[in-house]
Amino acid sequence: MRNVFRFLLVVLVFVNVPVLAQQRSAKRGICWDEKNQQFTGAPIAKMAPGVAWVYNWGVAPTGSSTVFTPTTMTFIPMCWNGDFNDTSLRQYLTAHQGEVKYLLAFNEPNLQYSAGGSAMTPQQAANAWSKVEQVAADFGLQIVAPALNFTGDYVGGKIWEPFAWYDEFFRLVPDAKVDYLCFHSYMNYYSAVDWLVNEYFYTDKEENDLMTTANRAKYPNLVAFMDNYKTAHGHYPKMFLTEFCSWETNSYPYSAGITLDFQIDQMVQKLLKLELSDMVEGYAWFMANPTGGAASFPYMSIFKTNTSSSDLSDLGKVYVYMSSFDKEKYYMTGESILAKDFINASMDNEVPRVRPNTETSSDIPLQIEWRSGSWTAYQINLPSDGEYTLTLHMSSTAANDFRIYDGAFGSANKRLDTTLPSTNGVWQDVTTKVTLTAGQHTLLLYNMGTSSILINQLRFDATTGIYDVRSKKEDVRANGVYYDLNGRRVTHPTKGIYIVRSAEGRLQGKNGNKVVIK
Repeated sequence: MRNVFRFLLVVLVFVNVPVLAQQRSAKRGICWDEKNQQFTGAPIAKMAPGVAWVYNWGVAPTGSSTVFTPTTMTFIPMCWNGDFNDTSLRQYLTAHQGEVKYLLAFNEPNLQYSAGGSAMTPQQAANAWSKVEQVAADFGLQIVAPALNFTGDYVGGKIWEPFAWYDEFFRLVPDAKVDYLCFHSYMNYYSAVDWLVNEYFYTDKEENDLMTTANRAKYPNLVAFMDNYKTAHGHYPKMFLTEFCSWETNSYPYSAGITLDFQIDQMVQKLLKLELSDMVEGYAWFMANPTGGAASFPYMSIFKTNTSSSDLSDLGKVYVYMSSFDKEKYYMTGESILAKDFINASMDNEVPRVRPNTETSSDIPLQIEWRSGSWTAYQINLPSDGEYTLTLHMSSTAANDFRIYDGAFGSANKRLDTTLPSTNGVWQDVTTKVTLTAGQHTLLLYNMGTSSILINQLRFDATTGIYDVRSKKEDVRANGVYYDLNGRRVTHPTKGIYIVRSAEGRLQGKNGNKVVIK
C-alpha cells in the first residue's frame, strides 16, 4: 500500500545554500560564423559557462583572438579544404601554444560548394593530407577526419556516400594519421543522432551499419582503418559531430514539425545521448549566430539577435546551462542540486522540458518541467543508512503521484511512493522523507501524476536522531570516522552532532549512528 506523507510548504528555504554545480563538459562546442559577426568578448563570456570550444570553419579567428584563453573557451582551427592558409594556422597555434588539442580537417568534402561543402574528391584530400599531418605533428595536435554528411551531390562526377568517400581516401592513404571520425547531422530526431554516433560506424545492428558482413566486404579500406585503430587503442576511433540541429525539411511533415519547442526538446535529448556516449569526443551545435537570429527558421540560434550585445536565446540558455551529465559528480547531503543537472532522463513524449527559469526571484538559469510520465535521475552520496528529508523547490497547479526508484525501475528498487501537493502555481518548497542506505545512489524521481510539475532545485538532508552523548576526549572505537550532518568528513571533531562510521564504512551504534560531543 502507498504511504501518504505530510508535506511542509516553506518559501525560499534554498536561500543562502551554496550551489555546487557540475563541471563544464569538455565535449560541448559551438559553430560560429564570423561572416555574420566577428568574435568579441561579450558573446564568448555568455557562452563560456557551458561551452568549452568553438570553431569558425577557418584556421584562425578573424576577430579578436585574445578572447580565447584556458579559462574562457578554446578555439579549434579547421583546414576547410586543401588550400588552407598554413602560415596563419601556424601563427595562431604558436600564439596559443598548449591550448589547442585538435585540428579539424576538411569540411564536407562530399558536398558541393553551393551546399556548404568543400567539394573535394578523396584523391584531392589525399594530395593535401601530408600538409595537415605536418601541422599536427609540429604542434602535437590530434587530427579529426574530414567531416562528412549524407548527400546527393556530385563531386568529381560521382555521388560520394560517407562510407565510399572514406574507403577511397584510406585506399589512397592507408597509413593516414586520423585520430577521430567526424560527421554532420541535420536529422530531426535524437534517435537518428544516437544511431549515427553510436552504431553507424561501429555495429552491424542495421543493414546500413559499417560492420555488417556485406559492408565490411564492400568497404575494405575503411574497415581496415577501423580494425587497425581498434587493435592499437582497444576501441574504434571516437566521433566528433561538428554540426547538428533539427533541420530536415526535405519532405512533409519534417518542416511543419520544427517549432522552437521541438528544436529545444530534441536538442536536450541529443545532448543527453552525446554526453553519455563513450564514442563521442566532442560536438558543436549549429549554430551560435545565424543571420536571422532566434526568430528565424529553424529556431536554432544561441543568441536572440546576431549582435555582439545580444542576450542568449531561450534555446541558447538551455544549451549553455544544461546538464553536462557529469558522471563523477555525486551530491552530498545538504548540497543543493540544480534540477537541470540530471544524469539521465525519460525520452520522447515524456522528456522533461528544460527551459529558462520562470521563478522571477531566482538566479537559477533553468527549470525542468516534469510532464506526466517524466523522470530525471540524480547521483547522491549518503553518509549513513537512515531517513533523509527531500526538499523539492517546485511549482504545480494540481497534486501528482510521485515515486523514487533507486538505480532502476522495479518494485524491488522503489524507495518512495507518495503524492506531491499542489502549490497553486506558486514556487515553494515541498518536503518529504525517504529512507535510504549509505553510499552512492542514482535516484530516479518520477512524476506519475496527470499534470506537470515545474522544479528548479532539490536537496537531500540528514534527519536528526541521536544515538549517544560522549565527552570530547572519548575515543569512538578503533578507527572511527566522523562526518558532520551534511556528510562532510571531520578530522578533528569538537562540540556538536556527528555521524560516526568505522574505517570500514560500518555504522557505529546499535540503533543509530549520530552522536553528540559535549
